[in-house]
Amino acid sequence: MKRKHWMWTVVLVLLVGGTSVGANETLQTWKGKKVRIEVNDELVTGGGIQVEGKTYVPIRTLNNTFQALIHTENATDTVNIYKPNVHLFLFSGDKNAMKPFGNVYTGKYEFFVFAQVDNLLPAVHSIRTTVSDPNGVVVETQTVKMADTTKDNFWYTTSPIKLDFKLTGSYLVRFAIKQTEEGEYETLSQKSIASMKRE
Repeated sequence: MKRKHWMWTVVLVLLVGGTSVGANETLQTWKGKKVRIEVNDELVTGGGIQVEGKTYVPIRTLNNTFQALIHTENATDTVNIYKPNVHLFLFSGDKNAMKPFGNVYTGKYEFFVFAQVDNLLPAVHSIRTTVSDPNGVVVETQTVKMADTTKDNFWYTTSPIKLDFKLTGSYLVRFAIKQTEEGEYETLSQKSIASMKRE
């Protein structure tokens, strides 16, 4: 009887020991150090984790950096990344006599944003164009709901954007797409307008 009790004790110790080793191995796998992630000298929110020389970054924090559409399918544990071609052009004047629009002196201007989009695989709910001042404050927003959500290519021109470039520095024009009504806008392209003071 004592021998049977002793054998069960050995088996229990081996099982507990094995479980501890397995748990420790799992913990060791995810033990890493937090690292800063910067893209074009801009800090990515949340940073990343470095484990055994490899750096892991939450993919959602990089969607604007990738300028891609990210879709997660929980049912299949799949992350789909779609990278359409989006070209932005800025112009002033009317559509029949367009002039390129770029660097400006501080003051009031009127311009348009033209987007050429192709290779757009997922359906799209709406598009948004924003302009942010050098402090990151959004000073202009135009949103359009897509009539045909399955178009894989289209051209789009904003309504006239009348803007007072009060500050010097870079104003950012961003073009973003939202895949579903409940989703978030994801930046697919951006342009910079340099605002300078007259000497």
